Amino acid sequence: RTGMFVVGPESAGSHPGPVCYRKKGYLAVTDANVVLGRVIPEHFPSIFGPKEDEPLDLEGARGAFAELCKEEEASGRSVEELAYGFLRVANEAMCRPIRNLTQMREIGRASC
Repeated sequence: RTGMFVVGPESAGSHPGPVCYRKKGYLAVTDANVVLGRVIPEHFPSIFGPKEDEPLDLEGARGAFAELCKEEEASGRSVEELAYGFLRVANEAMCRPIRNLTQMREIGRASC
C-alpha cells in the first residue's frame, strides 16, 4: 500500500497497548484521541508505564506521530492532522460493516 498509512483493525491490546500507555506499544486510536485532547491524561489514574504508576503519556504519543510526520506518506501533514486521519480511518472501518448490513436489509425489503 505505497503512499498510505494503514490503521487497524488489529488492536494494540492492553499489553503493550498504545504508545500513551508507556509500555513501548504501537500507535493506536487511543493515542490519536490523547493528541487531539479528546482523552485528557489528568482525568485518568496513574496506572500506566512498566510499574503502573505513571499517567498517560501525551508527549510520547505526540512524539510517535511526529516520527510518522517524517515519512513520505505524511506529505507535510502535522501531528494533529495525522492523528485526525487515524480517527477518520478507524471510524470508517467501524462504519463500513454497519453500512453494508443496513444496505443488505434495505435490498431484502425492496424485493418483498
